[in-house]
Amino acid sequence: MVDPAARAERGVPVLIGADEMARIDEAAQRLGLTEDALMESAGAAVAEVAQAELVRLAERIRGPGGPLVRPPLVVVLCGPGNNGGDGFVAARRLAAAGRRVLTVLVGDASKVGGHAAGHNWNVLQAMASAGSLDLFVAPTPELLLRLREQIAEATLVVDALLGSGASGPLREPISTAVDLVNATRSHADAAGRPFSVLAVDTPTRIDLTGGSRSTPVVTADLTVTFHRAKAGFALDRDARRLAGRYLVAPIGIPLEAEGDIVPPDGEYPPGRITEVNWQEPIERADAAHRPGGGIAAGPGRTD
Repeated sequence: MVDPAARAERGVPVLIGADEMARIDEAAQRLGLTEDALMESAGAAVAEVAQAELVRLAERIRGPGGPLVRPPLVVVLCGPGNNGGDGFVAARRLAAAGRRVLTVLVGDASKVGGHAAGHNWNVLQAMASAGSLDLFVAPTPELLLRLREQIAEATLVVDALLGSGASGPLREPISTAVDLVNATRSHADAAGRPFSVLAVDTPTRIDLTGGSRSTPVVTADLTVTFHRAKAGFALDRDARRLAGRYLVAPIGIPLEAEGDIVPPDGEYPPGRITEVNWQEPIERADAAHRPGGGIAAGPGRTD
């Protein structure tokens, strides 16, 4: 581990795509950071941001005995991959903190992949059995749509459907889930009630490398990505708009994992959850070899 006090000065903004992030992930695991630890850190960051957003959205009107509305509902929509695994962790942490949580696995439970996601799925099932949260499995659009009235009550929807490994057109039931998220937003807007969508790593489905997107695509109010900002959101103005506030969260990946992947003269990854704002993309003719095509981030970061 590099001593932060001994770090040389670095200043060139660096953006990475999906492939670079996958390679950094793999390198971190070779250095001893487990997949479980990475998923736990990612889910913890999502839960932290979700808690802050729920405070922002909180009902301010109180009666003699307290608020005049039910506690806010958090709906966590999870795919069967690692992005969904991050959602499982966030759901567990939010429920443990006393939040009212409805978690939906949008897909077949037999397809939950990877040791870490599988472990966290088992934990959620145990919590649901104990009554700590509500948990549903919706492998078809028809089953998912049976939950639409419950989902429509959400104050916060967490989009953990698809992450960096997704490609191609959306398949069912994910496509219906995206339509349902956007319809829930329209319903909340029409009713004039507080509502936000929090995307995990990327709104479903915006490509992290180039910013291309599926039809339909989730419109998020805030997005939490991990380790470093991703090039697609700097390259594409519409991707930035769909992501909302863009936050980068550290998940414990050591700097050594970036060797031969991130330019040695680039900036360091953030040490805490940090909001990133971008100027219009600026070509760096002297840095075309850098991940993200030499696109600079700016005007800077705000904590």
